[in-house]
Amino acid sequence: MAKHEQKSKATNKSQAKSQPKKKKSSPVGKLALTALILCALCGGLWLGTKKLKDNRNDQQTAGSETEASPEATDAPVIETTAVPETTSRFPAAAERSTETLTVNDTTKVLARNCLLLECGADGNTVIAEHDADAQIFPASMTKMMSLITFVDLVAPEALDDTIIMDANVIAEQEAQMAYVAGFEAGEACRIKDLLYAMMLPSGADAAVMLATYASGSEAAFAEEMNRLAAEMGLEQSHFVNCTGLHDDNHVSSVSDMARILQFAMNEPTCREVMSTLQYTTASTVEHPEGITLTSTTLSRMVGNELEGLADPLHVRGGKTGFTNPAGQCLATWAESDSGKTYICVVAGSTTFEPLDAVGDVLTLYQLTSIPLENIQRITEDEANLPLYEHY
Repeated sequence: MAKHEQKSKATNKSQAKSQPKKKKSSPVGKLALTALILCALCGGLWLGTKKLKDNRNDQQTAGSETEASPEATDAPVIETTAVPETTSRFPAAAERSTETLTVNDTTKVLARNCLLLECGADGNTVIAEHDADAQIFPASMTKMMSLITFVDLVAPEALDDTIIMDANVIAEQEAQMAYVAGFEAGEACRIKDLLYAMMLPSGADAAVMLATYASGSEAAFAEEMNRLAAEMGLEQSHFVNCTGLHDDNHVSSVSDMARILQFAMNEPTCREVMSTLQYTTASTVEHPEGITLTSTTLSRMVGNELEGLADPLHVRGGKTGFTNPAGQCLATWAESDSGKTYICVVAGSTTFEPLDAVGDVLTLYQLTSIPLENIQRITEDEANLPLYEHY
């Protein structure tokens, strides 16, 4: 570069002597300017390329660090909005409105606590209630929670597995005056059969065997019930056992029971079990012809009681419950000819008459078509219920 500059200067001096009065652009200036421009372009290109490579390397390094260490704090974090499970997996609490009725006429509804709601795609609406959020003893309505907890914990493929009925379980439930479904000690019971035995005749022996299978013990299973209840947002429920046998700390509300029932009726296995009138278990050595199990819910209704409504209703299934402190309890769902779905839960419907709770539910369902002042109490006659058993 130095030799070139000296040569250019000599040339310029020679031209200046021969043409002293004429000014011309300096080749040196042009070359210098061109050199500066080229240097700037090259430098900018080099810097841009280096920055692009550096950015790419930073991204690759950050990605590698994130994969190697999930807890890396330098990795970019994408913020997401946590959606409570109650808005997706579980039913939301029903909404009251100015049209919600308070039912406290004991000539029509005997229950201490009751709730009638309509299930909608955009949420549930309370049609009528009385102390729906007050704590109650849920008795064997508890088994609805046991059912959905078991299905939540155990894979569907396990329904064909078998469990050997424990003699101690039968003895313990009988000692507490709980109903047992009729399996014998040492009998190989299919899990699917135990589900029906727990829900249709309300077999406590089946409930405890299922709880032990799923969690190792009834106490551990009760913890899972409470875990699921918390996820569902149930505010009044705390479970001590899987059967519903009385305990002062074993509580719920008819509002919570309605949400449990809605979840159950939307889960295929639970819905199938709870909407069955009669079921026969698989043949075993002890019961070659199986055991016939009958729903304590559907066997207490004729089935046509609500067909005269403007929008006829049909009770599809549910769960009964009874202890002396709880009184007669019943949770059901019904579907109308127009495609609407309703849930009705009652608790504390007298003490010794199981059909009183049925009368409460059927009477409340009339409110889907008839004003409160015009409804009449519906009662059932045992003579019209061939499958009804008083237990």
